[in-house]
Amino acid sequence: MKKLQIINENSNLIQNKIINDELIKNFIGDKSIKNYLGWINLPEKITNINKKFIAIKNKIDEENIENVIFIGMGGSIESAKTILGLSQNNKTINIFYLDSIKFSYIKSLEEKISIEKSIFIFCSKSGKTIETKTLENYFTKKLFVKTKNIIKISDVKQKKDKKYFMYINSEGNIGGRYSSLSEYGILSAYLAGYNMEEFGKYAIMMKQKCLSNNSSNPAIELAGFLMSCYKNNLRIINIVSSTKTFNFSLWLEQLISESLGKKNQGFLPIVNEITKLDNPKLTNRIFLIIDPDEKTNIYAKELLENNIPVKVINFAKNKSSISGEFFKWQMVVSILGKLMNINPFDQPNVEKSKNLTKKYLVEEKLIEPDYDDLTSMELDEKISCVVILDYSDNSEKSQNYIKNIQMLIYNKHGKSCIVLEAPRYLHSIGQLFKSGIKNVAYIFIENSYILDENSKYYELSKILHAQALSEYDIMKKIAKRVLRLRV
Repeated sequence: MKKLQIINENSNLIQNKIINDELIKNFIGDKSIKNYLGWINLPEKITNINKKFIAIKNKIDEENIENVIFIGMGGSIESAKTILGLSQNNKTINIFYLDSIKFSYIKSLEEKISIEKSIFIFCSKSGKTIETKTLENYFTKKLFVKTKNIIKISDVKQKKDKKYFMYINSEGNIGGRYSSLSEYGILSAYLAGYNMEEFGKYAIMMKQKCLSNNSSNPAIELAGFLMSCYKNNLRIINIVSSTKTFNFSLWLEQLISESLGKKNQGFLPIVNEITKLDNPKLTNRIFLIIDPDEKTNIYAKELLENNIPVKVINFAKNKSSISGEFFKWQMVVSILGKLMNINPFDQPNVEKSKNLTKKYLVEEKLIEPDYDDLTSMELDEKISCVVILDYSDNSEKSQNYIKNIQMLIYNKHGKSCIVLEAPRYLHSIGQLFKSGIKNVAYIFIENSYILDENSKYYELSKILHAQALSEYDIMKKIAKRVLRLRV
């Protein structure tokens, strides 16, 4: 029996089990996770949440604001990135996002905007995200951004000594990666000119479909397919997307990897792999084709002809339908968590990295690490993927160095080699890596990015270096194959 036939038959069995066991009803009623389930009620709240933002629009119009910049990490900003990526260029205002402390990105942003004509929106559910806090400190103290041009979104109540233009309290019973239909996603849609009535309607319609206990539920169908693949030891998901849907793929990468990457379980998502491996080397993969065009539709057929599982995800033409996609996938991953017997709403291994980073930061002088040689890495048949963790300065020299390593691994060893940029991956797929996922080798790429103490970017570069040190320490204890290379 062909693999695809087995997967499809098992998928039907799993879907029937989900329905017969009333799994969705049971996990919604599970008291042990009730403090994580606020996202289920968000579709009906979109209209009221949207009303909070009228004053922001008035400020933009009255003060001739030219730029809006969303700043945050991980789940606090991924949905905004997705929404902005799907929207047409807004003629009245420029909207940017910043989810990095690398000075190359910050410098590039500074060159594009007028500080006085910009609104800065800092997004942090916990209020403790070190990168977001440091970026706020940078923009207010180094670039003299006035608090009257700052908006904050957080679960934490506003401190009395801080007077922002607007402080938005978000609900505390919603995890960051499940916050797409809360203020973190809705504000970006509102400012980007989405039809908010339609945005809300698509979310409500999808919720109704995803709460139905029958075979027409799209979340049950997707969860059954993915769980069937998982049980057949297909644990790498290649996500193929267009430029328009690329940020949605990154949102999906975080949702899948951080929610399910626990207890040595989970999927490894690979977004837009730069080199196409031969079909025989893709036998351990699943492919998600997001909003395909003619070229990717042909590729999907080719994969299926070679017995490789494919799921095509079509988007409605109306961009406001993204609200429904957010809800659907959050339900899919929640169902998978229940089937795998793990909590898809926490991230237990992320705190370990944060605490070790803080430890390095309090040291008077950060240590200079020892570096390895690329030839010392052994890539036998057990290794299915090499992950490059990019802590470099993003210079042309660094990027060429990384590309050369990628091509060497592809051409010489015939293995996937993906590049994940720090610190973004720490708030996304990093949870999966720390869970003990097997068959993956890691390469840390670093260079002399700690700047002179007199540089206005010094504190930012210091944090990135501390993160590199702490992550290496952790991964060295978890993974068998870890290298640290210097550009």
